[in-house]
This record gives sequence, C-alpha cells and structure tokens, in this order.
Amino acid sequence: MTPMQRATYLAHWRTNAMQRRVSEARAVLERASALGRVSVSMSWGKDSVVVGHLALQCLPPPVAMLHIASSYRLPGFERVQAYFAARANLHIIEPRRTLQETIEWLREVGLPHERTAAQQRAVVKAIKKDVGTAWCIDHGFGVQVMGIRADESKARRAFLRAKGAIYDAHGIKFACPLAWWTAKDVWAYIVAHDLPYHPLYDCETHGHTRETLRNTGWLSTDGAERGRIVWLREHYPEQYAVLARQFEQVRAYT
Repeated sequence: MTPMQRATYLAHWRTNAMQRRVSEARAVLERASALGRVSVSMSWGKDSVVVGHLALQCLPPPVAMLHIASSYRLPGFERVQAYFAARANLHIIEPRRTLQETIEWLREVGLPHERTAAQQRAVVKAIKKDVGTAWCIDHGFGVQVMGIRADESKARRAFLRAKGAIYDAHGIKFACPLAWWTAKDVWAYIVAHDLPYHPLYDCETHGHTRETLRNTGWLSTDGAERGRIVWLREHYPEQYAVLARQFEQVRAYT
C-alpha cells in the first residue's frame, strides 16, 4: 500500500460517517450476541478481516470463528489466518474435494465464466450446500456472522434491503455487520487498526484495485473478460500455469 493510499484511508477513518459505520456494526454484533451463541464466518478476505476484528472486540470470549477451506485458494492467506487463530477459537473445515477432483468436476460443470446465470447459481449451491450452517447447527451455534456487503453486487443489495442486517435462514440467524459498508470503509478500518491482509490486494494492475479485487480461488474465472486471467498470470504465474494447462480455453483471455 502506498503512503498516499494509507493517508487517504486514514483521513476517511476520521470522518463522522465512518465512525457511524463502526457504531452500527458494533450494534449489529451486540444484537446478534443476545440472540444465541455466535460463530463468525472467515474467508481471510478483506471483509472478514474487519468482521473478525470487530467480533473480537464486541463478542464475549472465546470468539468462535469458522473457515471453510478451498483446495484452490491463492497463497498468502497464512498470515491472516495465524493472526486470528492466536486470538480466537478457530475451526477449519477442510476441502471436500482434492485439487484434482475439483478440476475434474469443473470439466463437467464448466468454468465460472462459461456458465449462464442459472447454471452458476446451481453450481454455487452445490459447492456450498450450507456447510457452514450445518456446522453451526451441529455445534450449537444459533447465529452466524457474515462479512457480506450490499455494494458487492445488485443481488446482495436487494437481498439485504429486503432482509436487513440480521435475518433468519436455514434454521439459524445470520448477522451482517458490514451490510452497508463500502470497500473504502473496509480499507479505512484495516489501515487504522494496522490489521494484516491478504497480499493479493496489493496486486493493483489490469484495471483491478484493492477495492475491487476479491479473494477468490485461482480456479475461479469470474471476470475473465475484465482482466482476471491476465491478472492471475502476472501475479500468480504458478497457479495460472496449472489453470491454463488444465483448461486451455483460458489462454484466449491473456
């Protein structure tokens, strides 16, 4: 992160609007804590860094955190994981498929950028299968805290407007303390508290900035037409080489 970026985020941190965001997020977490045992979902992306840090301040210890691991995550998450593992009761659900099994499965269902919207929804549902929710229910957690934000997509904006920051689904409650935060808010919080973050966010090239980059696995080709593949080739050449070898069609995007 450049000195100018850091100064800009620190200036944003000092605004009244940013402080209101933090107060509102804390209030959501306090309400969630009153509703039952809470587990915090952690992806090691920028949003979950902030959610995790807020949870450590607002929830009674030990704070339970849940990470659902992927067989094709980008390297560099380790420092973030270690930070929270040292401060919370971290539970990790290991990948259900090996990397090779995932590749074979993707040959059947297609890469993300090749699917229709309906196909993508079906695949996402098959991947997740409410694994986190099932874990919460099995371990007696009635509330799952998520780091989702309305400005990530039109669908999430519509969903959060309809449901609110705390809602019922699949037999438990979900709490979204960052529901109305922007990516700028997230980075202002990270900088102000000097929190660790995944190094992928410093790879600001090919039209991608730390505010638009997402912590998705290297087999995920969402955004191929917007430079995602050429970005991967430049910053994660080892992972790109495997992707291009297994799915030659992605070379067309580089």
